[in-house]
Amino acid sequence: MHLLHKLFGKKRYTLVISGGGVRGFYALGILKALEERGMKKNISMLYGVSAGAILGAYRSAGYSADWIFERFSKTSLFGFKTLNLLSKKSLLKNDFIHKIFVEDLPKSFGELTIPLAIGVTDCNKGKYILYKKDNLIIPLLGSMSIPGVFPPISFEGNTLMDGGLINNFPVDLAKKDHPSNHIIGIFLNKFIENQKTASILDNLSLSYEILMRARDSEKFDLVDNLFYRDLDIPVLSTNKKKMKTIFDMGYEDGMKKF
Repeated sequence: MHLLHKLFGKKRYTLVISGGGVRGFYALGILKALEERGMKKNISMLYGVSAGAILGAYRSAGYSADWIFERFSKTSLFGFKTLNLLSKKSLLKNDFIHKIFVEDLPKSFGELTIPLAIGVTDCNKGKYILYKKDNLIIPLLGSMSIPGVFPPISFEGNTLMDGGLINNFPVDLAKKDHPSNHIIGIFLNKFIENQKTASILDNLSLSYEILMRARDSEKFDLVDNLFYRDLDIPVLSTNKKKMKTIFDMGYEDGMKKF
């Protein structure tokens, strides 16, 4: 067993997963490694944004990494069959995703087996909200509502959009809330250099990347165990072969580190 697992096996962990679209499959591979190392029971708190919020919700609901992989590698979360080109709000609709979440997940945070915090942006007030209680599904939809791709979500007087607009990697908040916990951080955005775009989705994906990447690398020093790779897959990709490749990469990295 890896030395780090021996050293930290009895610690309590806070797991923080950033947004990053389909790069979430890399994080999912790491979750599988944590399962196999017997560390799942030591995770006492989960923080997630956008794709990280989805993984956090499914993991906190008790699903295994392999089950989650099968669920989402065969199901397009981005619903390209429901293009919403005539809408003034977004390119895609979220009805299909909403239905999936309702089928799979409990209605409230209180029914989860691991406490979860979902980072969301209220674009009306320009503030960041961490949802931790009551309705689970609506904040989850809000956290993954990438501007221009999915419509904003109205909820309790707030207009919710992707949490990454303000804080895509909330390790600072996790550290503040649970200062004695060992933080495992999974960061899913990449460095951008001379990247070419060929479509509307490419442009939206690149804009999202730039915004997410600008602030969050400054927080790396707050993380005890950081997972990061410059993954060669766009956040809105539907390439299933690459999804499996980065899932395997995450698993290998997780097994090496723990």
